Amino acid sequence: MAKREEGSGSILQFAPFQSSVDEGFWHRLSSLKLNKLGIDDSPIPITGFYAPCSHSQVSNHLTLLAESLPPAENEVSSVPSTSRSSRNKCSVPGILYNTNTLEAYHSLDKKSLLKEEAKKIWEDVQTGKAVDDSAILSRFLLISYADLKKWSFHYWFAFPALVLDPPAKLVELKPASQLFTLEEAESVSAACNDWRNSSLTADVPFFLVSIASNSHATIRHLKDWEVCQGDGQKVLFGFYDPCHLPSNPGWPLRNFLALICSRWNLRSVNFFCYRESRGFADLGLSLVGEALITDPQGRAAEIG
Repeated sequence: MAKREEGSGSILQFAPFQSSVDEGFWHRLSSLKLNKLGIDDSPIPITGFYAPCSHSQVSNHLTLLAESLPPAENEVSSVPSTSRSSRNKCSVPGILYNTNTLEAYHSLDKKSLLKEEAKKIWEDVQTGKAVDDSAILSRFLLISYADLKKWSFHYWFAFPALVLDPPAKLVELKPASQLFTLEEAESVSAACNDWRNSSLTADVPFFLVSIASNSHATIRHLKDWEVCQGDGQKVLFGFYDPCHLPSNPGWPLRNFLALICSRWNLRSVNFFCYRESRGFADLGLSLVGEALITDPQGRAAEIG
C-alpha cells in the first residue's frame, strides 16, 4: 500500500519480486560442479525468467530453470539454450556465487556483493545500455551452497535497488480500464497483444506506450522516446509487471524510475503496469499510475 506521510502525499512503494528455483536448476548445478567446476567458486553468469502477471490472485515469480546455467562443453546439444523471444520467459541476467562450504556461504559479505550488482545497474543506466537492453534493470544476485552428499541446497536471492532521493511520490494508481477511454483501451490492448505476440519484442520487458490525439496507441522501444514527443501524444512508461496487487506496482518499476529520472529528467512520470489474462492484455488487472519525482535534477539514484 502507499504509505501516507503527514503533509507530504504518499511514498510510492513496490511489491517485492518473488523468486523460485526449479529442481532442474540444482541438478544442472550439481552436474557442473562435479564435472567442470570442482572447487572453483568464481562467480557464474546465470539467467532468470519471468512473465507479466497472468492471474488476479497470484503474482509471477522470477524462476531459475536448468537452462539458467551456462552449458558445459559436453552438454551443448543436450541442454536447451536460453530462450529469447518467448512470451512466457522474459530473460533477466543474474550472477551466482556458489560456495564450497556452508561456512563460506554464511561468511560472504552479502551487502557488499549486492551493492556491487547495484553499481553495475547504475553504470548501465548512465551509459544508456539500459535503454537498449532494458532487462538488465532487473539484474539479480544468487548466493548458494550445494551439499551434494546430502542433496541439500542453501541459497539467498536478492534484487539490487536504485534509490531515488527523495523517494518518488504516488499521485494516482488505478486500473487501466478506469483511466483510458474506451477507444484508448481498445487500441492499447491491441498494441500490447501485438507486442507480446511478436518474436522481436515478446521478451522486451520495458517499453513506451504512446497514445495519439485520435486515441490510437503505439508500443515503442525506450530508445524512441524523442519520437513520441509533440503532436499531443500521451506517453506512458510501460513494463511487464509480475505483481498481482491492485494497490502496488511490481518491483521492476523501481529501477525503471531511476532510469527515467536519469535519462529524461522528468518530474512527473506516467507509468503502465502491464498484466494479462489467458495470454491477452487485461486492462482491468493492469494499472496506470503517476509518480512525482520532486528533484529530478538532483542525484538520481544511490546504490541501495
